[in-house]
Amino acid sequence: MTPPPDQCEWFHLRLRVRYAETDAQGVVHHANYLVYMEQARTEFTRARGLPYRELEAQGVNLLVAEASLRFRAAAVFDDPLLVRLRITRVRSRTLTFGYRIEHEETGRLLVTGETTHVFVDGAMRPISAPAFVLDALLGRQ
Repeated sequence: MTPPPDQCEWFHLRLRVRYAETDAQGVVHHANYLVYMEQARTEFTRARGLPYRELEAQGVNLLVAEASLRFRAAAVFDDPLLVRLRITRVRSRTLTFGYRIEHEETGRLLVTGETTHVFVDGAMRPISAPAFVLDALLGRQ
């Protein structure tokens, strides 16, 4: 099941590349893009009124089952980044996010990506996506 088109708008998170996130070549180390994506997911759920901490308190976790990245250009120390996120696919037990990471000032596309998450309970057993979670994340409240 896919979210309705009006629920597929991009959520935006602004970040600035820290020196510690760069490698010996002076560019953002590839693994940090996954961290930026996680930050965007965390802020997205908070903005939708369902912070991760609340999810966990309700006995629901979203585990990353799959992640993919496509690198298009490099970011360097102190670059302002715009991380865009949206829900691209909803299934009975999974949720997929799509990402675009851009240089905020130039608009240059740096990275695209996708993560798929499995809903699990407190014992880490797969569960169906709870309605209250989907309602919050898809803006159906």
